[in-house]
Amino acid sequence: MAYNWGMTEATEDAREMDGELDVERGDGPADHGEDVVTSAVDVAEAWLAQLSDRISVPASDVQDHLLDLWGALDEGPARAEVERWLTETLRRNLYSVSDINERLETLLPAN
Repeated sequence: MAYNWGMTEATEDAREMDGELDVERGDGPADHGEDVVTSAVDVAEAWLAQLSDRISVPASDVQDHLLDLWGALDEGPARAEVERWLTETLRRNLYSVSDINERLETLLPAN
């Protein structure tokens, strides 16, 4: 469902009452029953799981995952390091999975 920016509040309220849109429960367009990953460790673990059968990945993929990781981190040294890493992705074409794994281990606390 695409959001119609011209929709009035009354129209949105009517749709919510009909069960078409339940904003309070979080059943908006972005929620499709998938688990929402919130912690930086969860983001990193999900990323590493996707990389388990790969040897290398394009820098653009690394950048996408780093943006997710950056959003899950609080202000501090780890977030600053992710920002440096993001800048580096602009100059690179490829990353080895072992490099990504090592960097994530230094960024995040051990479980």
